[in-house]
Amino acid sequence: MSQPLYPRRPQRRKTQKTRRIALLILVLLIVIAAAVTAVLVYRAQHSIIKNDLGLRNVALDQSLLETGGTYYSYQSESEKVVSSVGIDVSTYQGTIDWQAVKNAGVDYVIVRAAYRGYETGRIVPDDLFAQNIEGAAAAGLHVGVYLFSQALSEQEAVEEADYLLELIQGYPVDYPVVYDQEEYTADQARTDGLTGEQATKNALAFCERIYDAGYIPMIYTNNDWAQNMYDMEQLDHYPIWYADYTSSPDLSGGFAMWQYTDEGQVSGVQGPVDLNLLFLPAAS
Repeated sequence: MSQPLYPRRPQRRKTQKTRRIALLILVLLIVIAAAVTAVLVYRAQHSIIKNDLGLRNVALDQSLLETGGTYYSYQSESEKVVSSVGIDVSTYQGTIDWQAVKNAGVDYVIVRAAYRGYETGRIVPDDLFAQNIEGAAAAGLHVGVYLFSQALSEQEAVEEADYLLELIQGYPVDYPVVYDQEEYTADQARTDGLTGEQATKNALAFCERIYDAGYIPMIYTNNDWAQNMYDMEQLDHYPIWYADYTSSPDLSGGFAMWQYTDEGQVSGVQGPVDLNLLFLPAAS
């Protein structure tokens, strides 16, 4: 008995299913591409600036932090980071015996070069900036500088940067050039009403100018300003100098230098002085 001949089933359903799968794959690829692009853009915006010291903002492993002596230390083999001890000074430390400082084991100094008056708004040099830079460099220390800012706007921050760049021209500054804007509590100041948004813009304007001039910009902050003033996500592509006088400093995004006390004692310096750890790439 012959079998009945049935017509072939149409291929429409199979074709539609194939198209849906292809569409889903295409959508998935688009989503993955968008996610990868977003990550790359974020990293580009938040990656630390290229700098000769190889500085980056480090999230410390607290278990590796040695805080037992006058000079703290830190070394991480996994992160390939090692610390270096330094001080920061201004006219308030008086005349310093820089060779004694070097012999005491200090590697670098951040010198206050200038400041803007909290009332007058005038930018003036620190009385001992030249003496400190020349003496430290002659003793073999690395030298960075900072400016105490009272900028009210990006224009004033750029003015401060330009003043500082002209002031240090010709001096052996091979370490960071730091923007230091913080609350002035001793008296009423011209920046008392400054907003966090404007403070962030000021820091960015200063650092961009310094970086364009070929120096390594850095931003000084403490926990109060990091939490309540600065938008740290906008600043995290610059090295951060973080002041925290506890034994377990912590800052979201990390920091490149840590000021761990303002009561340090160092041979060659009369009275207390700030002590710092700078986190450098470990030698391979």
